[in-house]
Amino acid sequence: MTRLLRAATLALILPGAALAQTPATPQDKGLSAPVILLTPVLAKNADALGLTAEQREALKSFLAVMPARRGALEDETAALRAQMQAAIVANAPAAEREALARQIGDNETRLILMRSACADHWRSVLTADQFAQLLQLAGVN
Repeated sequence: MTRLLRAATLALILPGAALAQTPATPQDKGLSAPVILLTPVLAKNADALGLTAEQREALKSFLAVMPARRGALEDETAALRAQMQAAIVANAPAAEREALARQIGDNETRLILMRSACADHWRSVLTADQFAQLLQLAGVN
């Protein structure tokens, strides 16, 4: 009886613990590392970069939408990778695995292009000097 009670308790606790430890980075989700990562650096260094009120508003607006949009695509891609793993293990037909691989590749490409568009966005919002300093702070330059 004690073993059954212990097992039932673990069954209730473990899924909640897993949700509490949601991966924070793309790599934690099993995805490739971002090609460039500017927005978090910009948000942390707004004062050091001397952002104007207008630039701060652009940052606030961007942060209200884009990280969630990118995160949703990352989650979708991680789920597709899990489906691919299951398909491989289950010896699913090659055509099914190829379709999953194409979807994963398409999503990874979209993620890279989102990072590229992000850089373009900040290049248009910031002055040339601010953008150069942002690249330096991000360890890109």
